[in-house]
Amino acid sequence: MPPAPYELLAKHERPERPAGGSPQQLLDHAVTYGGYTQKLETQVHGWQAWYEKGRLKHE
Repeated sequence: MPPAPYELLAKHERPERPAGGSPQQLLDHAVTYGGYTQKLETQVHGWQAWYEKGRLKHE
């Protein structure tokens, strides 16, 4: 298998919980958390592509 790209090894910090429960705080947290989950999704897709690329070379 080829070495994994650095981007796939990055650790993304999970956003802290909101300090309060006001609607604005919850919306702000939702936006921040959504960005976090998008980074994770991109990373998972990258791992899947890396695996497939390596697997196909070794078949």
